[in-house]
Amino acid sequence: MATEMDVVRMDERQRLSWLRANRATLMLVGLTWLGIIGYELSRDRIPTFLIAMVPVFALARFLIYRYYQSTGMRSAN
Repeated sequence: MATEMDVVRMDERQRLSWLRANRATLMLVGLTWLGIIGYELSRDRIPTFLIAMVPVFALARFLIYRYYQSTGMRSAN
């Protein structure tokens, strides 16, 4: 399975930068999400949807990881 990094023919340095940018983006989204939850709580509103979606997304990420773990390396070669 070709990744976007394969399609644009990135070298190892570019791949590492791409993965670091992805990690930074995920951290920014997470901090923003926590900020919104904190803001809602400070206004005495319960952000039920935002809080409930945290474990849902964690489960989805885990399941996708397990899928790629079981199939990813065989199709990459």
